[in-house]
Amino acid sequence: MIDIAKIKVKAGNGGDGGVSFRREKFVPRGGPDGGDGGDGGCVYFVASTNLVTLRDFRQKDVFRAANGQPGSKKKMYGSAGEDLYIKVPIGTLVYEKHGEKDEEVLIGDLHEDTQTLLVARGGKGGKGNFKFRSSTNQTPIQYIPGGNGEEKTVRLEIKLVADIGLVGMPNAGKSTLINRLTNANAKVANYPFTTLEPNLGILTFDDGETVILSDIPGLVEGASAGKGLGDEFLRHVERTRILLHLVDPMDFIDQRMSEEFNGLVLAENALKNYKMIRDELESYGHDLTRKPELIVINKLDITEVADAFEDIKSAFSAITDNALFGISAVTGEGLSELMVGVRKILAKNPKKIVFNAVKPTKIYTLENLPNKRMVFGEGGQGAVLNDTTKKIFK
Repeated sequence: MIDIAKIKVKAGNGGDGGVSFRREKFVPRGGPDGGDGGDGGCVYFVASTNLVTLRDFRQKDVFRAANGQPGSKKKMYGSAGEDLYIKVPIGTLVYEKHGEKDEEVLIGDLHEDTQTLLVARGGKGGKGNFKFRSSTNQTPIQYIPGGNGEEKTVRLEIKLVADIGLVGMPNAGKSTLINRLTNANAKVANYPFTTLEPNLGILTFDDGETVILSDIPGLVEGASAGKGLGDEFLRHVERTRILLHLVDPMDFIDQRMSEEFNGLVLAENALKNYKMIRDELESYGHDLTRKPELIVINKLDITEVADAFEDIKSAFSAITDNALFGISAVTGEGLSELMVGVRKILAKNPKKIVFNAVKPTKIYTLENLPNKRMVFGEGGQGAVLNDTTKKIFK
């Protein structure tokens, strides 16, 4: 899944003001009639349900809006440049890069369908010579050129918008469970790392209420430091309201323990797997371990796991107060009780995770100063900078 992309956006430049004079029969001294230039187009990001990855931005990484047209004779305004709307998946965070060190500032979180974010503003159209006419300047040739559109480098990052996140070790049965609960068609096979990218599904309760369920690819020890696939997708857990921690008591059981196969051994192995995933979530940070969590013991359809379930339940109750459920993702056993628990914990945590964006500080240069006279005085740009102004442009 391509969920990070770096692109450049360039808003359109404003059109120059026109310089012309009215030339018409029987109209001597027609005077100036140069019109104003049109504004440049702006660049917007729009959240869309039709996209799920940033794959399109691998083919094209520069996006430009149209320039405004220059003013023309007869005081005609130049046409404004067309705005550019770039579609991105829901859940996309927009970071603006600036400075020599490419420091990043979060300027938008597009977490709702059709949500729009202005990223680069188009340049203002210039003034034509008609605007400079006066009693002492009846044939002005002055005009104002169009302003430059903003040009920015931005980084896009997807953090999936899901209510429930399924986490666990590879082969714990997450894909089987999401297929059972939703209409997802996640790949299922009898080997680890079957899931190579997050899967989304819509879970519908009996009364018609729907929530989004996300299956995060299996985590292994060291995932937060880059081992395996988990570190690539842990960011998608950040938005989820609750976590379903799926545990397979027989998963990654060593040879010594398998020789002693009994309830206590399976309980010990289940705890080991659970603690490993919790350690990775804590190492990753972003308060993932503080999210409300339900522990789900999977594969009760296997006799050894079913016989050991009470021992497993007792072992977990000694280390955590989180509710524990036993299920079989294959047969559907225990799913009704799990759904009741899911609805209760969702009702207590109704708030969706939204990342707080900031308004970046606008940096002015000699080209985009809104009022150069305030800085340079009557002499325009040729004036000598005073000490205060020198400090501003250091």
